[in-house]
Amino acid sequence: MNVQSPAGMSTRDLPDTSASSAQAPADAPRFRVRVPATSANLGPGFDCMGLALGLCNEMELEVRGPFSVHVEGEGATLLPRDRTNAVVQAIDRVLDLTPAADVPRDWRLRLSNGIPVAAGLGSSASAIVGGLLLANALLARYAPEHEWSRQQLLDLAVEMEGHPDNVTPALLGGAWLSVVDGRQARSFALPIPEALVFTAAVPNFPLRTEDARRVLPTAIPREDAVWNTAQAARLTLALSTGQLELLKGGFGDRLHEPYRRRLIPGCEEVRQAAIRAGAITTTLSGAGPTLLAWCDSEGTASQVADEMTLVWREFNIECYTYVLQPRRLETRVEVLAGPVPETRSAAPGAAEKGVSK
Repeated sequence: MNVQSPAGMSTRDLPDTSASSAQAPADAPRFRVRVPATSANLGPGFDCMGLALGLCNEMELEVRGPFSVHVEGEGATLLPRDRTNAVVQAIDRVLDLTPAADVPRDWRLRLSNGIPVAAGLGSSASAIVGGLLLANALLARYAPEHEWSRQQLLDLAVEMEGHPDNVTPALLGGAWLSVVDGRQARSFALPIPEALVFTAAVPNFPLRTEDARRVLPTAIPREDAVWNTAQAARLTLALSTGQLELLKGGFGDRLHEPYRRRLIPGCEEVRQAAIRAGAITTTLSGAGPTLLAWCDSEGTASQVADEMTLVWREFNIECYTYVLQPRRLETRVEVLAGPVPETRSAAPGAAEKGVSK
């Protein structure tokens, strides 16, 4: 993963130093999970398609009291450090729904975030999935007869997030087409061509999903619905056959992207710059403001990153750019020995950041 960051944005990845320095017993149960960023919609796959990317939030839970939450990296100055934290809420939700009285509720949680917050890269889905998996690890350790299945975890993740497009790839890795049938999420894996690489350009302003949904129309013309159906089929064919050239020229979306781009200054100009620099196509990542450029090599993706950065600067907007491989592996919890390390130099991926010129 290659990452570029603008000068003057030093508040990212500042370590939090509020965690207790007390030492834990060497045999204290400790679990770690790395949950990937995700890009939802993929253009015409509104609320039903998504894929996992090679950028992660790392979460470590150590079973010892008193309860504490330590946050560093992305969102360190924004995210709560009590039981209202999204990861903690996901853990508590599983335990509340599980008749296992002996599972401890006092633990030390360390969150090292590499995924930008409110950027359209699935930070909330990462928190939910990570919390659910950590809760299941606690059940496996203290009440194995009550351990949840992956399908049960996915169904609860969809219920908590509201739609499956981010949480499915966050849990299962890869690319997915997901539909909700009643209360159960049905997910179908999509192939990812080996050549596919992404440039994620993250402008330095947040865009809440709620605000991005508010601008969507309540009804669309029939011709737009038909056109979008064809585009979704086109995307599925390109992924399934590896013919990425099918996404060149005329590929896009009419259900959500035209309305959301209006909330992002310079979006159209940055999109065109990415195409001129060699990108196959571009899509909004989730609700935005991150713009995802689809490329066929890391070299092209790096050139695209430079051009996207330059054009956004013409609008007085700085941005981070990440050159990312798809993440194909399923997300699983590691069982670790010994206490959580007291210090960590940076969030996952942060050491790879350099200042763009």
